[in-house]
Formats: sequence, C-alpha cells, structure tokens
Amino acid sequence: MWPPPDPVGWRTVPLDGALLSFERATGRTLVRDDARVAHLRAKAPRAVQFAITNACNLTCAFCNRGHDARSTWTADEAFALLADLAHAGTLEVAFGGGEPLAFRGLAGLIARLHRETPLAVGVTTNGTLLDDDTARAMAPHVSQVRLSIYDDHDWPMALATLLAAGVRTGVNVLVHPARLPALPSLVFDLAARGCTDVLLLAYKGPDPAMHLAPAQRDSFAATVRGLQRALPAVRFALDVCFGDRLPGLPRMVLGAPRDDCGAGRDFVVITSDRRVRACTSHPHGEPFTTAADVLTHFERARSHFAMPIDDAGCARRDDRRHLPLAPEHR
Repeated sequence: MWPPPDPVGWRTVPLDGALLSFERATGRTLVRDDARVAHLRAKAPRAVQFAITNACNLTCAFCNRGHDARSTWTADEAFALLADLAHAGTLEVAFGGGEPLAFRGLAGLIARLHRETPLAVGVTTNGTLLDDDTARAMAPHVSQVRLSIYDDHDWPMALATLLAAGVRTGVNVLVHPARLPALPSLVFDLAARGCTDVLLLAYKGPDPAMHLAPAQRDSFAATVRGLQRALPAVRFALDVCFGDRLPGLPRMVLGAPRDDCGAGRDFVVITSDRRVRACTSHPHGEPFTTAADVLTHFERARSHFAMPIDDAGCARRDDRRHLPLAPEHR
C-alpha cells in the first residue's frame, strides 16, 4: 500500500532503486520499488548497529567481537553521531557490544535519542545485567529489546522482567547442531512465557562443528515450518546471514526486497573503537571521526562492503555472483 495509510509517525527515505516508509513506533515498513523511484539512491544506511562498548560480563566461545578493541564512546558523543546520521536519513539504531547494559548511561542515552531524534532505538542484551529499574527506565523510549538466549543463564527471569515492564521484546536464538534437538521445546517454552518474536541466528565463525551441514539445514527448516504451524501467534524470522540457504522461510526484514543480506548497503556497524564496518564479522573497518566521515565511507566503500567475507557463515559466499575478496580485505 502506498502512500502509508497514516503518514503521522512515518518517515520516508530513499533506498537504492526504491522508496521506504518506516513507522518508528512499530517498525513497520512499506517499500515502493516501481519505475518512478528506480533512479533513487540511499544517502545514509537505513540502520546502524552500534557497539557502544566492547565490555562484556560473559566470555562466550562463539562471540565474534574483537576482544582487543577499546571502548571509547561517551553518551554525549554517541548521541551527537546518531543525531547527525538521523538527520541524513538513518531510521534505526540497535545498541549491542559487548554488552550494552555494561555501558554507563545507556538508559539516559536511549531516552535522549527517543525525545530529541526520530530514530527508533533498539537494544540487544544477554539480560544478565538487567533489573526492574533498568527495564522500566527503557520501556517508554526503546522500540524493542532483543534478548539473547543462553542455556546456562537465567533468561526466563530477564524475559519476565522485560515483559513486566511493558518492553516490546524479542529473543535471539543461535542455531547450531547441538541446539537442534531441543529447539522445539525451547520455542514452546518461550511462547508459554509470553514471547511472540523469535529471531533464529546463523553461527558466524571458524568452528566447523557449529555450522549446520546440508542435512541439518533441511531438518532445521522442517522444524521451523512445524513451529510456524503450531504457534501462529509467534513471529519467526531468520538472520540475514542464512541468505537463501533455507528458501521458503521468513527472513529478517530488510529495507528493500533483494537477494542480499544488506551488510554495508542497508545497515552498517559502528564499533566500540570508532570504525565503520559492513557487519560484525567483516574484516575491514574504516576509522572515522564524524557522521560525515561515516556517510563518506558508506558511499565510497559500498563496493568493498558488498563483497563476501572469508567465513563459512557469510550468506554472500553462496551467491552465484560471488566475488573473491581483494587481498587487502582477506
């Protein structure tokens, strides 16, 4: 439907060959991609994944953050950068890390962004540092909190805390061979506790035992289809890093429909040590100082950012348009 049925609360920005309208309060998107907008080009990344700190209270073996990266941001500096990117056309910021709740002043930063910019603000957290006061402080200002599920941590308490505070909450579940047998019971448990949004993440990393073999991918796809039928009230989506390996299953929504993960085109990553990357796993990061620098890198480096990375978890490795990495980016 175009234009949006109720333009109040919606922002409209150009994408490459399309026009996107976005509702901050709900995250709903409408995309127009006919001949009349084919000439358009994105002026800014639609979304920013912001590693506000590299500090974390956990030491997960599968974590792909750079453990040696410094944490250099203050709340005021992060606000200034994001306000400028919002002015240029960025619609969303998702705070991660590290563990974003380890960043002093996060709740105040979220509140200020909500009050003073048009950005939708999200947070991805392991939940172990969450308490009632923090959840209530975030609730009026955050568009969504995504809770990462770890078997050896008290995620039920964190989920209950978020839902009790009225926070729009989804969960992230890392899919690997050892998790497959227990995945249905985990999802049924989540649904029984009030969770209606499940994002299934692909493993990104060098450990071959963590990647799904083709037969395991088939089993996983059948499991998700069965869960969709059994739990129609739960929204399931696949991490963009699955690419087209699981056809017919819902992928995480991008800014425009296309056969690509969107890294470096639809979204970029801002690191704790002030670099801009295509995604958290991309080996090439450009240092920057200002939002103008980020936008310059976004424009100039999209051809580099669009290349696949040397990682079995990269969706672009399976693309028929696969291009080898240039030597300086290997």
